[in-house]
Amino acid sequence: MDRLRLLVLSFVLVMVAFSGSAKTDKEHPLVRPFPGSVLAENMSNYSKFNSCDFYCLNDKTRKREKKNVKGEYWRLLYEVRTASGDRVKTISKLEFFENYKAAAKEKGGKVVYEDSGQIVITIPRDDNGTTWLRVAGNAGLGQQDLIIVDEQPFKKTMTFGPAEMKAALDSEGRVQLHDILFDLDKATLKQESTRQLQHVVTLLKNSPDLSLEIQGHTDNQGADEYNLRLSQRRAETVVAYLALFDIPPDRLVAKGYGETKPVASNATDEGRAQNRRVELVKR
Repeated sequence: MDRLRLLVLSFVLVMVAFSGSAKTDKEHPLVRPFPGSVLAENMSNYSKFNSCDFYCLNDKTRKREKKNVKGEYWRLLYEVRTASGDRVKTISKLEFFENYKAAAKEKGGKVVYEDSGQIVITIPRDDNGTTWLRVAGNAGLGQQDLIIVDEQPFKKTMTFGPAEMKAALDSEGRVQLHDILFDLDKATLKQESTRQLQHVVTLLKNSPDLSLEIQGHTDNQGADEYNLRLSQRRAETVVAYLALFDIPPDRLVAKGYGETKPVASNATDEGRAQNRRVELVKR
């Protein structure tokens, strides 16, 4: 246990000062390697922006899901070596995993997936973003293979104006709206939704040939059938609102999809916030 506590201390958060200069540190400022580890620079790489698929367990179904995480990216291969440079081959994979897990927990992190070959950990950052860490490797060679992505904090999209919505519909056939808000577990519109809804009204009046499916989507909190009904009621509420402004009913279809079409992982608060949305889909 003393050794475990000692090793946990090596996994620390450090503050990095930026003065506007280019990034020169090849290692991650948050995730520190196992003691005695040396970075294999020729097998490691860094990218200012990249993506990686991480496994995580659905909190509700307990089934494995895959989340594509985008952000600042590190692929770091560490090797534990003695002072003379020899590989340390006596550390088990379990010992590697348990130390990373314990250290992450100290910083509010949690394990979102684990099997015999890897663990996936999420760690909250001070900027409200999340660091995703996958630990794998070859214990027989003293190696830890780390993939780290600093996911940026979810920022609610600025309210889309009619022009932005029209451009998205023309180019992609759909647009996600996160500024149409409802009371908790209800289909009652919040007052702050008015601005976005009025932009949808303007969009439809300026484009008289445009027909839309108004989609309601939820996160995975609650029963499947409940979420499906709730999303349907919310979509119908939006259609009813638009009808108040003389939008012909045959131009709009309300459709609730519940939790069946997530755009992010439901394993995090940020992901669930992205999944709770209204979408406009061109018909």
